[in-house]
Amino acid sequence: MKTIYLVRHGESEINVGSIFGDDSSPLTEAGRMQAGRVAARAAHMGIDSLIASTAMRAQETASYISQTTGKNIETSPLFIERMMPSSIVGLPRTDTAARAKADLAIKVSKEGGEKIEDAESFDELADRATKALAYLESRTEDRIMVVGHGFFTRVLVARVLYGESLTPSEFAPMGWGLRTTNTGITTLQYDPEDQRAQWGMIGWNDFAHLSDSFHVHRPDEE
Repeated sequence: MKTIYLVRHGESEINVGSIFGDDSSPLTEAGRMQAGRVAARAAHMGIDSLIASTAMRAQETASYISQTTGKNIETSPLFIERMMPSSIVGLPRTDTAARAKADLAIKVSKEGGEKIEDAESFDELADRATKALAYLESRTEDRIMVVGHGFFTRVLVARVLYGESLTPSEFAPMGWGLRTTNTGITTLQYDPEDQRAQWGMIGWNDFAHLSDSFHVHRPDEE
């Protein structure tokens, strides 16, 4: 049995900024606080390895987790966020043409359709999710933490629930309706001996560590 913890990065400038950003977007002050909170929680989760997206916001979040767990960060492009049109990077979100292009690219990523410039389509995202799950299956560790992104987490979960036959019509309600919180933890399990469903989800977007009343249970407190 393998357990995978998918951690969304802390709040970044691309989340709250007024321009369309890219993977160089750093964490905000709030994001660094969130990263510290999830890192404190991760220290007591017994993870065997730590993987992060190539994006700066994921790498920064993972650095906090690395410090508390002692695990080195492994970097994988399989877990990057959905790619948006590079032509809009640096433009203000109020730019009408850029906003329209972004909205169309988002729609195509969720509902399928013709690829928008170099943005990822639904088919490309579903294919990457298949490769990401195969990569996790091949790992020898039992408890793996992956620091990634909100939207791609939805794609991974949809691929887990619907399998390789995942279609845009099946994914669209999840793509539009599921929500993730910065540093929220989604937990997957992989059991190669389960003949019904080798992959399953046992937790979605757990962000209890962000509560001021959250207390990390320690074994010596029994």
